[in-house]
Amino acid sequence: MTRAPRHKAFEALTIPGFPVFVGTFMLTMMADNVEHVISYWVVFQKFKSPALGGFAVISHWLPFLLLSVSVGALNDRFDSRRLIQLGASFFMAASLLWGYFFVTDSLSVPAVMAILILHGLAGVFWMTSSQVLLYDIVGADRLASAVRLNATARYLGVLVGPGVGSLVISTLGPTRGIFLNAALYLPLILWLIGARGGHRTARLAHSTKRRVRGLADIVGTIKAVRLIPQLGIMILLSGAASFFVGNSYQAQMPGFATDLGGVKPGVAYSMLLGADAAGALLAGLALEAGFR
Repeated sequence: MTRAPRHKAFEALTIPGFPVFVGTFMLTMMADNVEHVISYWVVFQKFKSPALGGFAVISHWLPFLLLSVSVGALNDRFDSRRLIQLGASFFMAASLLWGYFFVTDSLSVPAVMAILILHGLAGVFWMTSSQVLLYDIVGADRLASAVRLNATARYLGVLVGPGVGSLVISTLGPTRGIFLNAALYLPLILWLIGARGGHRTARLAHSTKRRVRGLADIVGTIKAVRLIPQLGIMILLSGAASFFVGNSYQAQMPGFATDLGGVKPGVAYSMLLGADAAGALLAGLALEAGFR
């Protein structure tokens, strides 16, 4: 009888290229959240508009809903590294545009909406293509470890980002802080110039055998998930949280922070955002260390 391969903690970190991949992924996620902290706070202070906060939520998830499959298909035709660089360039452009409007004190509602849309497009190009590049770097055998570590890095960025953003606001101010944040995307862009993805050929060969079939793929995925009850429960749980609470409520955090009496709004803002990510970070580390 063949035994299942033994789980090795943090196994993916031994793969060449993966430590840099996960490090730049975490840094980009941190920069994304630093931008949220700064831009959402300035927009809230200037407009006091919950509607703009709601638009920030829509502009983040709607590109993923409408374009994720298309961007995934683009990764079969174009180099994933270049698509990630495109997304990171959009992120950088969004930070620079925020900075321009902060400097000129000319921020308007249409400008806010345009930058938020650009930020949402950046996210779908970066995040979707990163999942493909992850496979290209580690291959199928150690993919599970890589996915766990990458998810943990994501929440580490979400956890660290608010603290860094709060520190930047208090020391440099929103304007200089947002320009500094634009530079945080450079390590990812520069590393991807020569980054290696040794399993790309095998992935593309497999992709040519399985074409996207629209609704048939969705039905097939649902049938596959039904065979794994734990996966179905987790999808249901995350879906319920999104439906009843919302998983993109960062844009409303400045208002929540202001409503907390007895605490400075800036401090409360950072604490709320940091607490949101702490549990997920600890869970990811525990899973990768072998706790079940």
